[in-house]
Amino acid sequence: MPTIPWRTVTTPAERASYLVMASRLPLRSIARVPWFMGLTVSVVRQLERTDGLVGYSLRAQPLAKTFWTLSAWSDEQSLAAFVREMPHRAVMAKLRPHMGATSFTTWTAPGASLPVSWADATARLLGTVVPPARPR
Repeated sequence: MPTIPWRTVTTPAERASYLVMASRLPLRSIARVPWFMGLTVSVVRQLERTDGLVGYSLRAQPLAKTFWTLSAWSDEQSLAAFVREMPHRAVMAKLRPHMGATSFTTWTAPGASLPVSWADATARLLGTVVPPARPR
């Protein structure tokens, strides 16, 4: 599975604020890579029909046994609903025993900055970027 470039599902309003979520999903064994990629197809189909999704991109590094997700949502409730629904919920239960230490991060971004770059998302996931301070 090659990297799926950013796909806009809902055009973001430039001045609105969106929840951005990025994840790093490492597998323990390269033997599980084809299985993981097969399971991903059903989750992508679910993603495409989920209310509140603004856009997404997926990155695969099969030889490194690592997969990445990047998505933008209208709000936290939309993301939470996606995670709870099938097939995502079942896929994650199947994968959990075969995964290394996963990483997730969320932040807010204005619609004008979407799509977020993979460089920004990766830096946030790996902790190499300090997010700007929130106003008090």
